[in-house]
Amino acid sequence: MQSFLLLWQRFTSRRTALLAGSALLVLLLCSVTFSVYSSREVYDTAPVTRGEVMQKIEAVGTVISEQDLELQFRSPGIVSEVLVQEGDLVQAGQRLATLRAGDVAASVTAASARMQEAEAALRALQEGTRPEEITIAEAQLDSKRMNLESAKTTLSTAEASLVASQAKLEALQQEANTALSGQIAMAGTVATQKLTTAEQSLGAIDEVFGNYDIADLVVQLGAAASNVLDAQVARAEAAIQTAKGKPAPADYRATLEFMDEAHVAIQLSVDSLTGAYDFLGTLPETREFSREDRDAYKSTIAAKRSSAQTALTELDTWVKGLKDAAATYETRIATEESILVAAKRAREKADVDIRTLEIAIRIDEANLALKRAGARQTDLDAAAARLRAARADLARVSASYGDTQITAPIAGRITKVSIKAGEMAPLGSALTMMGESPYRIEAFLSEADITKVQYTQSGSIELDAFPGKTFKLVVGSIDEAPTVVNGGEKYRIKLDFLYPHTDLKIGMSGDLTIVTGERRDALLIPFQALLQDADGATTVRMLNADGHAVEIPVTTGIRDVSSASIEILSGLQEGDTVILPSLQ
Repeated sequence: MQSFLLLWQRFTSRRTALLAGSALLVLLLCSVTFSVYSSREVYDTAPVTRGEVMQKIEAVGTVISEQDLELQFRSPGIVSEVLVQEGDLVQAGQRLATLRAGDVAASVTAASARMQEAEAALRALQEGTRPEEITIAEAQLDSKRMNLESAKTTLSTAEASLVASQAKLEALQQEANTALSGQIAMAGTVATQKLTTAEQSLGAIDEVFGNYDIADLVVQLGAAASNVLDAQVARAEAAIQTAKGKPAPADYRATLEFMDEAHVAIQLSVDSLTGAYDFLGTLPETREFSREDRDAYKSTIAAKRSSAQTALTELDTWVKGLKDAAATYETRIATEESILVAAKRAREKADVDIRTLEIAIRIDEANLALKRAGARQTDLDAAAARLRAARADLARVSASYGDTQITAPIAGRITKVSIKAGEMAPLGSALTMMGESPYRIEAFLSEADITKVQYTQSGSIELDAFPGKTFKLVVGSIDEAPTVVNGGEKYRIKLDFLYPHTDLKIGMSGDLTIVTGERRDALLIPFQALLQDADGATTVRMLNADGHAVEIPVTTGIRDVSSASIEILSGLQEGDTVILPSLQ
């Protein structure tokens, strides 16, 4: 019996220990599970979507009566058109008169184009470079690299052709000089002989005009009469001395150049003798200078001129013989010189092509790197800023264009026309009309809201007397100066009904809404997702690809109160997920 009791105690103590251990293990697992799941942070999130956003101003509007409306231009100018006459019925929004506004209209078109361009530029940056564009840029870069290698090959070929052509030309010139060495050696002697003949012929001029009787006649005629002849003789003598002073030519080309210079000098001598001959004919006959004397002197000059002309002819004949002897060489040399020039041009072109392609390759490499890198945030911010500036510019010029027109704020009848086309627009009333409905809506706005309101903006009001019924309106007038309302300064605006309403009463009031901005296809997030960092910059928290929360700066646009959403201009993309602040 005791043995049985001992066994039972051992069994129950082991079972108790096992149960206690199991319970402890269960508690430990529950603790770990609770710790893991409690460490995970749970967020309220919202996606970044695209849609339409509308910015509105809300105020209290009151029905007032303005039966007669005096309409005027909001800017000075010359009346271009008057589109109505007294008694005409007009509809709300109908143009009644315009000013000359060619420049303003062109500015509106240009501003609209700039805004569209800015929108396209921002979208292009947001979308980034397409893979196809990168592929094209890579292909263009590879093509230019291939062209560079081809240009280098062309340069090597041109340089080799240039060296070969230069050697061939030198060999041809040496061959010509060797074959014509006899004529080349005689060139100096032949030229000197002919030049000496010409020089001696020129001496006859000094002898003739050195005669006392002729010199006296020249003095009587005046120094100017002989200045031209003296200058001509001096040029001829100088040319002869220069040619005779040249060293003997060493090759065929130099021989031809030397002979050309001798030809010019002898020709100047012939011309000088002709001038002297003609000048003698102009001298008057005197007792000391008879006709027989003049004829004798002219015969002397004519004989010397004939001698010089003969020397010139013989020189040209000798040169022609040299050229005939060198004709074959000249043709071959000229051909090789053309080949040499072509090789030089090919080398220069290849060198220019290489430098141009190297620059183009560096530019394409940089552009490819930019395409692969994508747009920087600063570029996106700058593009967004340019778009805002373009929109503001369009709004400004559109407002200026609107100032050049008078449109009917409501439907009614024209009662008075005070302007004519071609006249300067008056400072006061230009047109007077009586509305079909005598009612307007009056409202008072704060400084913050009045800056957003512009003429012809649309709006609506739900009067307390007509619950559930919305009356459509358009902004008709805006006060320039504030009005004190309930101890504070407010700005009064008046809105016109788009359609006549005869069932209204003066003093009725209701909730007024004015649409001051609208965007289509805009990036939208809930307004409550916006935060501010320590520097005051606008940020949001979003979930990255790993599911972690990160804070990034954003640029915002207009806010839609009705949908509690706000436009995002930069910083986010469609499909991103933003974190909403916890309401706890």
